[in-house]
Amino acid sequence: MEVYKMKKIGIDDFTCYNYPTGIEMSPDGKHGIIAVVNANKEDNRYDSCLWLYHAESGKVTRLTNGKKERNFIWLDNETILFTSDRDKCYAEKVKNGEDWTCFYKISIYGGEAEFAFAIPYKASKMKLTGSKLVLSIKYDYNKPDFASMEENEKKEAMKAWNEEKDYEVFDELPFWANGQGIVNKKRTRLAVYDMESGQTKIVSEEYENVEGFWTEGDKVLYIGSLYTDKKDVYEGLKQYTISADKVETLVEQKDMTLGYACILKNKVVFFGSYMKEYGFNENHKLYTIEDGKVTLLSDFDDSKHNSICCDCKFADGAGFAHDDNYIYFISTLRKESVIRRFSADGKLETLVDRQGSIHTIDLCGDKIYFTGMRDMGLTEAYCFDGKEEKKLTSFNDAIMAERNVLPVEEFTFTCKGLELDGYVIKPADYDPNKSYPGILTIHGGPRATFGPTFFHENEVFANAGYFVFYTNPLGSDGRGNDFADITGKHGGIDFECCMAVTDEVLKRYPQIDEKRLGVMGGSYGGFMTNWVIGNTTRFAAAASQRSISNWISKCMTTDIGYYFNMDQIKSDPWNSPEKMWQHSPLKYANMAKTPTLFIQSDEDYRCWMGDAIQMFSALKYFGVEARMCLFHGENHELSRSGKPKHRIRRMTEMMEWFEKYLK
Repeated sequence: MEVYKMKKIGIDDFTCYNYPTGIEMSPDGKHGIIAVVNANKEDNRYDSCLWLYHAESGKVTRLTNGKKERNFIWLDNETILFTSDRDKCYAEKVKNGEDWTCFYKISIYGGEAEFAFAIPYKASKMKLTGSKLVLSIKYDYNKPDFASMEENEKKEAMKAWNEEKDYEVFDELPFWANGQGIVNKKRTRLAVYDMESGQTKIVSEEYENVEGFWTEGDKVLYIGSLYTDKKDVYEGLKQYTISADKVETLVEQKDMTLGYACILKNKVVFFGSYMKEYGFNENHKLYTIEDGKVTLLSDFDDSKHNSICCDCKFADGAGFAHDDNYIYFISTLRKESVIRRFSADGKLETLVDRQGSIHTIDLCGDKIYFTGMRDMGLTEAYCFDGKEEKKLTSFNDAIMAERNVLPVEEFTFTCKGLELDGYVIKPADYDPNKSYPGILTIHGGPRATFGPTFFHENEVFANAGYFVFYTNPLGSDGRGNDFADITGKHGGIDFECCMAVTDEVLKRYPQIDEKRLGVMGGSYGGFMTNWVIGNTTRFAAAASQRSISNWISKCMTTDIGYYFNMDQIKSDPWNSPEKMWQHSPLKYANMAKTPTLFIQSDEDYRCWMGDAIQMFSALKYFGVEARMCLFHGENHELSRSGKPKHRIRRMTEMMEWFEKYLK
């Protein structure tokens, strides 16, 4: 009798996965809409469409058949409003340089989508309140207002605009932003579209960047950052009353960074931080504002978002929700993300607490709907009724049932007297009598978190015959501000934690050949990889991705560098450049001996390619084996949402590099 053998997880398997981005229920709770993203390997892109969840039957059926349908709202219990690029006329206008967003309506009972209206702006988030559609729109102050022009005038203006496409003018900070490209003189603005009159009104102040908004009946709460020269980290909270067409400032833009805001029991509550103790990355606390006075409701020390590392998700839905009495949110606790809630008086409860990763949440009546990952599986939709958690979808069940998903083994160890979590994935077809190579992988952030959840990259390497191991070093999220705070300490205690988990794993698993160790990581993990190769020779190969090598140069080249770097390193290039250089991996490049592969994107404005080039050039200068693979048109998210063929090539480069030096 033939024994069925599971398929090993391969480099391109991510193109077979389905990616539900969130679930939003109808007002009556009878149906839900789920946007699902799929990799289109042939066309080298990602497609998305809307699926319908039937609460009574539990069935899930496809609702739309477009390629770019992810942004939607419920108009009523039976009708969906969504954005799409179906109209060829408007598509041609956009191709020629105009800004338009087309909206369509479709019944949940099927039939063709109906064109509803179009607005002369690039719209993203939308919320419905009465007959008004509240929108966040992209506004470019560099571009002529084509929508207000007559055809002849528009033609001439468009010609002049297109003639200037081959150069950019910068006169602001930031002048570019990861995933957005050039952002000089560009803002996200708050707008209201009247579905009865067909008129669009921009509400937010000129040059104010709207970071987020939430509707409360006739009122809209929004966070804004007003700047015309240099954007700082401080934000303000405003309230727009639709019926009165009036904007009121609730919290001035002077000393806080802000998060989700809502109204509970007739008072405004919001998350925010003064950043006084732990700097820019300080966890937000819960506040209320009354009569212009900000009052602390809860001295909250945990994160208010999901920090669990994942390279297999697209999460468009909200991480917060509220009703009349509570504000609900996702929080990371050590190695899992959970759903918690605050009452209006600041009382905290944890509601959904199970090992895994929760990505988005939605409220409907007394139920919480969410998307997330459970039991080493991929993203699905779930419902929590106050007692039990129920799985609603099975988009990936058939795919994963055929794959050899290797389990994550957990352990704890100590470093500097502190208990840390360690994780190991044994190689496929593991034989305790054989010797294997091992790879230490280091997460980004640094305020991110590894947990025992599915991570495609790690599974690929384990299925290819490697031990894969990792930890959450000091600086990671999920254990409060004090644990996460490594400001001014980069390359110190965090490096010791990474070496300690390596020592512990070698002790626990003697099957790992200490002469065949690799190290890899991206972003902060790329910084640490660069640091590792300059401070130890115990690794036989390294893969440094979207990395940092020089805190001084990164300061004034990246989108967040001009404030983030100085906050993280507790120094600046003018008054304490020696400290910045002390924490820069490039300083130690002359000590490196480890063959290193560099993976970089030329539109990564978070960790710009200049840093990777410097480290690569230094290794070549000192005679160390090095290779750099530069991806054109990609950004900081290459490993998570880069073009499918680029993601395949990235993993292939890494696999071949480690095969060369570790096997």
